[in-house]
Amino acid sequence: MITESLQITEGAAGLRALVSRAVGLDASALARFSQLNDDHLDVFVSTPFEVIASRRVKGTSSRDGAVVSALDLSDALAVEREAVGTARDPNWMGALPPKVGFVERETLPVDVVRELANQGQDLARQFSGPLGPPKSLLDQTVITIDDEVEIPMRMVFACTSLGLIPGFSAPVEIPRHLRVSTVGRWIRLDAPFGTVYKSASLGLFV
Repeated sequence: MITESLQITEGAAGLRALVSRAVGLDASALARFSQLNDDHLDVFVSTPFEVIASRRVKGTSSRDGAVVSALDLSDALAVEREAVGTARDPNWMGALPPKVGFVERETLPVDVVRELANQGQDLARQFSGPLGPPKSLLDQTVITIDDEVEIPMRMVFACTSLGLIPGFSAPVEIPRHLRVSTVGRWIRLDAPFGTVYKSASLGLFV
């Protein structure tokens, strides 16, 4: 079996936080590497919200597109080990978002997103069942941009659950806004500590 590796020269702490939270949400979460150039890559993680999230770091992976267990990756990052687990490519369904081509559509204040998440969590506590929040709540459009770009609650939940937006005590130099961008069927929500993607088609990877 192929053992994948990841060499990080900058950004390990932020990636460690993202992957750790992803595992906390779903112990079977996966991570996938997308090499952008010779020294930068995006690390994507799956989530139970039917969206994917990523964090950009400076470094290189053993193979562009490699998939590993997020739990294995989290364990490796905790001890700064380059070997990050065996390849699990067949477990990742479909393609990743395009590496280039996204066009910015709007900027959102962090406070707006945090308030939407608080409202959603209140509703989730009232109406959640054994499998978590109802699909109707997750699919609810909470922000519409230019009458065509719809941000559903599941993207907002992912941002807050993965710790991608700063808290009140964060340093003043941390941005207090999120950017919405699109390309083709993909919607991207850039937060200060990571990015969330959703496909606008019927399925996440279709």
